[in-house]
Amino acid sequence: MITDYAYYTDVFIGKEADEASFPSLCARAEDIVNTLTRWRVTEETFATYPALTQMLYKKAVCAQVDYFAVNGVSSLTATDGKGFTVGKVTVHDSTGSAGTARAASMVCPLAVQYLEQSGLMGPQVPTAGELPAWGVWLC
Repeated sequence: MITDYAYYTDVFIGKEADEASFPSLCARAEDIVNTLTRWRVTEETFATYPALTQMLYKKAVCAQVDYFAVNGVSSLTATDGKGFTVGKVTVHDSTGSAGTARAASMVCPLAVQYLEQSGLMGPQVPTAGELPAWGVWLC
């Protein structure tokens, strides 16, 4: 894992996850963040990114850890016993009620905000004469 418990508690000042649950939550959080960044960041390439990009990546992971610590990792599968809605599709639980869309809310909004500023998300078009934060043009 790229993000460790010391960074989570000392720099991010996270308080939702304890040291025992952190490795599991962080592994799932890094999976979510890596999915959003299309797996551009690996343990081997992390050091090649600018310091700001590294910081924003780690903060996104920490925000996602807090989100999972508060909401539970079950938000990944919508196994809260309720139905859910994604777009125009509604899945009802056994009682026939739709409930909330937990599956649609598995990504922490704060993590997305950090990643949007990192240059790691999506196929952004850089401004004239500027390379993206990851340093190469994607084709």
